[in-house]
Amino acid sequence: MEQQIDRCGDCHSCCKSFGWIDDNQIKLIDLDIQYEWDRCNKLCDNNRCTIYSTRPQTCTDFECVYVESNLPEEYLPDTIGYVTDLRVDNGGHFLNIIPHESGKSGVTPTEFWKNNYKSIHVMKTTAEEVWSVVVHSINIATASGSETFNV
Repeated sequence: MEQQIDRCGDCHSCCKSFGWIDDNQIKLIDLDIQYEWDRCNKLCDNNRCTIYSTRPQTCTDFECVYVESNLPEEYLPDTIGYVTDLRVDNGGHFLNIIPHESGKSGVTPTEFWKNNYKSIHVMKTTAEEVWSVVVHSINIATASGSETFNV
């Protein structure tokens, strides 16, 4: 059986911060994943994925900035309250940030940006160093909507 990444420890915030999964992936592998801006129902109590070897492509492709970097544990997604991954659009590279369980907290992207600017800036700088790219914007996606901030 494939092993989960050791650097994650007991974090697995990527599985607790779902925004969306392509519906076709769920139908194709029939995993009955439920998430709705919350914790994936396929995580067991110790934060291990019960379907890790057959998880959807969205999960397989996710590259956590923390996991790919040398950031200290204070930037572990479970500690800072969100997951960050690097993505590409027509304008170039951008960070996608999804706060934990935003369906419960009701936080808006603007509120989240204002309250977490310092750690978001660290994540941006780190992503630029790890992947040798320029990050042109930050997208924050919450249950209340998505907003892009140019940087």
